[in-house]
Amino acid sequence: MYGNGVAIGPRWRAFSLHLACARHGSWIVARVRLLLASLVASAAGTAWAEVVPWLYDVDVVVASQGDAERRRAAGAALTQVLGRVTGLRELSFGAKVDGAIRESERYYVRYGYATRHVQPEDGGNMVSETRLNIHFERGTLLELLRETGLPVWSADRPSVLVWVVLERGALSLEARGAGSSQEGAFSRGARGARPSQERAREVVSSTPVGMAEEVFSTMHREARRRGVMLTFPLMDLEDRNLAATDLWGRFWTAIMVASRRYSRDLMLLGRIAADPRGGFTSRWEIMSPSGEKELAVRFDHRGVSAAGAAGQAVHRLADAMARRFAVRGGDLDTIALTVRGAQTVRGYAAVLAHLQSREYINRVEVSAVDPEALHLKLHSQSTRDQLVELLVMGGYLSVSRTASPTPSLAAPRLELTWMGAR
Repeated sequence: MYGNGVAIGPRWRAFSLHLACARHGSWIVARVRLLLASLVASAAGTAWAEVVPWLYDVDVVVASQGDAERRRAAGAALTQVLGRVTGLRELSFGAKVDGAIRESERYYVRYGYATRHVQPEDGGNMVSETRLNIHFERGTLLELLRETGLPVWSADRPSVLVWVVLERGALSLEARGAGSSQEGAFSRGARGARPSQERAREVVSSTPVGMAEEVFSTMHREARRRGVMLTFPLMDLEDRNLAATDLWGRFWTAIMVASRRYSRDLMLLGRIAADPRGGFTSRWEIMSPSGEKELAVRFDHRGVSAAGAAGQAVHRLADAMARRFAVRGGDLDTIALTVRGAQTVRGYAAVLAHLQSREYINRVEVSAVDPEALHLKLHSQSTRDQLVELLVMGGYLSVSRTASPTPSLAAPRLELTWMGAR
């Protein structure tokens, strides 16, 4: 309401803010900063959930609920969460990291125990298992990583759709021919061709059974260990338009069409076949469902079991993602950023809350506020181009039409458009 109770629209409110800034200069900027700070404090707790909500939560098996066992398990849990947040499969245990693991109580804010009955791997009677659940404090962990120069991989992580085909009965070595190579096991074949009885193939779904269930469970377990979120296809009537032979033969047009319904950022295609010489061979590809090849990776892997081969594939996937998206320890850089599209003070507060929750940003400063844009300074160890890629991940910010998607280092400031709450 304005003056005599007449309501004014957003354009008039923006005009009033513009006049106030012009008349009172830095005083109004300081007041707006103070208002933004109070709004950020109220917005940060609820508005921005992490893409991987359990990134800082770890549970480990314990033999008892005693203090000594809790300290041991907490050290193991801290090792796991450090692996998630750095993206490193194996940590470099320097003196600082060793000390942190010994004093892991400094890094978590709550813990609890849960007991359940589980089936042993050997198929015996159900046994009782107690697990310690620990939630680690994000800010303290990030401080440790920055002090030690370890990489920081944000909780903003690409979602992954997994297509895995199991070939249950591989041809015998004699049937393949003594001179056949591994490539023969993954031959393309013709689209729509039915596999022989000896080479029946199955797509691992979100509700698997038998060997497929072992593959599914192992991939999910290793993905949680590395902080990666996987989605398996439903394999309902719609998905069954994509045959196992289409996946095995890498008929990408059909695969891309079937993948659209899941709206995932990346796709992992795996083909696992029993090796007549023993164990399993597997071949994997990481692709974008849109066909883009920025993160395209191919790799082969052998395993004693199909599940073992699949578990190693998850680690290779996480390694590739971390190489691309983790911010390596380096000199702290200051990058000027202009954000347009927030429109209101509350919208500006939402922008700040979002930026302050990103692990790859050390500090956010407000340089200036005007009715059309929020002008900021971001302090980060990422490169300029990597920062743009990370900021637009998740859809809250987009590159302004007037700005280059990968601006040169000579550009005076980045300019992005806010797509979130206004």
